[in-house]
Amino acid sequence: MSLEKVKSLMTQAGWGTLATTDGKTVGVRPMGGWAWMGKELWCATFNGSDKVAQLHAVPHAEYCFAEPEGRHVRISGPCTISSNADDKRQLYDANPTLKEHIQNPEIPEYVVIRMTPDRIRMMNPTDMEYEEIELP
Repeated sequence: MSLEKVKSLMTQAGWGTLATTDGKTVGVRPMGGWAWMGKELWCATFNGSDKVAQLHAVPHAEYCFAEPEGRHVRISGPCTISSNADDKRQLYDANPTLKEHIQNPEIPEYVVIRMTPDRIRMMNPTDMEYEEIELP
């Protein structure tokens, strides 16, 4: 299984879920404003959100993208929060759906979660076994 198949599943699923924790509370939420940028998975969010607070406390997260029949991919790794104008514009331009939620990529509330995956696993529901995917 290749990273290209992972990216294909992600595109078909559209929205993934992001899990974060502050060490006490876990949060899982749907995330749609994402794109691969080289070896990193970037996702748009707002600076005052619970997920950003949790990532400041524990800078590691996991995304899960699933198809209706159960095939899914789990992508985990360390994260940073970027408010860099170039990062924000790059993600905004890479994911056209962001324009539906963020009118201006220069607003200070819009930030980018930058994940460097340290593990990618895909499960096919026919055998219920995870396959490790080679990291980019």
